[in-house]
Amino acid sequence: MEISLFVLLATATIVLIPLFISYQQHLGLEKEILWSTLRGSVQLLLMGYVITWIFSIETGWLLTGLLLLMIGIAAENSSKRGKWLNRSFLIAFTAIFLGEAVSLFVWLIFDVVPFRAQYVLPMSGMVIGNTMVITALSFERLYHEFQQTKEQIMGKLALGANIRQASQDLIETTVKSALIPSIDSFKTIGLVHLPGMMTGMIIAGVSPVTAVKYQILIMMSLMASSVTSALTVSFLSYRSLFRASIF
Repeated sequence: MEISLFVLLATATIVLIPLFISYQQHLGLEKEILWSTLRGSVQLLLMGYVITWIFSIETGWLLTGLLLLMIGIAAENSSKRGKWLNRSFLIAFTAIFLGEAVSLFVWLIFDVVPFRAQYVLPMSGMVIGNTMVITALSFERLYHEFQQTKEQIMGKLALGANIRQASQDLIETTVKSALIPSIDSFKTIGLVHLPGMMTGMIIAGVSPVTAVKYQILIMMSLMASSVTSALTVSFLSYRSLFRASIF
């Protein structure tokens, strides 16, 4: 069913609810909510107009370039949570790149999808977007966990442990905390909510069983990429916490 521009704009008024709540409760989120909603909507509309050209891409190097651009944008956004690091962008890029690489390798090696934009970009977009969130959470949790447990860590160092040994609990806690949203979401998938990819395929007329199979594939890819990105951020960042400026 076609959705007219008028209907789309009318339904957008639902955003007024969180804006009103934020204003009434003095949360100060009005600007951020409005800006993120407008920005996301404009980005999606622009993507809708160029999607035909993007999906016609069959040149491998151009598709690879688009994937790297997506990873770079995601890394720039998530690296803002790691301002205490001098190289947060590089670490974020590495974490998201590895998360995407793990998923893409499995898709291609088992011939799940061909290396064409029509298939790779939508699936990679879900993986990259998810790893962006996990990367940002990992930066934030690593820093805050260190602030809360640095006395214990210093005690371990004083007793002869090296930095890696003293940071083991810190790394474990960070990874577990960063993965909580993904784990909780996967526990209720199919019971509380139907994922977007599966819903879209069913609406498009694809067999529900086929849609479920693809959603399971995406779910496993998201979990693998989430763990990969969280571990990468933790292992590449924890030593920087011991700089004098962090204390």
